[in-house]
Amino acid sequence: MRKVMSIRCTLLSAVACCLAVASVGAQSSRPSRSRAAMLAALQLTESQKARVDAIHDRYSPAVKALQKQASDSASRITDREMAEVRALLTGPQQQTFDSFMNSRQKPKRGRVAKLMPVRIAVPH
Repeated sequence: MRKVMSIRCTLLSAVACCLAVASVGAQSSRPSRSRAAMLAALQLTESQKARVDAIHDRYSPAVKALQKQASDSASRITDREMAEVRALLTGPQQQTFDSFMNSRQKPKRGRVAKLMPVRIAVPH
C-alpha cells in the first residue's frame, strides 16, 4: 500500500510540476492583477506610468528567457523522473501509465487541467 501511495504521489507531483511550468510559461507581458492593483494604489502620474512601463519593457525579455529556461529544465527533469517510474512498473502497469501520460494535455491559457486519479498496484 505504501508503494502505491508513493508512486501516486510521484505521478501527481510530476503532473503538478508540469502544470506549474506551463502556467509560468503562459504568462503574458500584461501586468498581473497584483501588479496592476499596486500601480493603481500608487496613483502614479502619467510620467511615472510611462517610466514604469519603460522599466518593465527593459526587463521583460530577460524574464521571458528565464521562464523559458526554467520550463525546459523542468520538462527534462520530469521526463527523467517519469522514465524511472515507468521502468519499475510491470507490463500492465506500464500500459496504464502510458495511457495516462498520453491522455495528458497541456491546459489552455486560463484553464485548469482536470486530473484523474490512477491506482497503480505494485506487487509485494
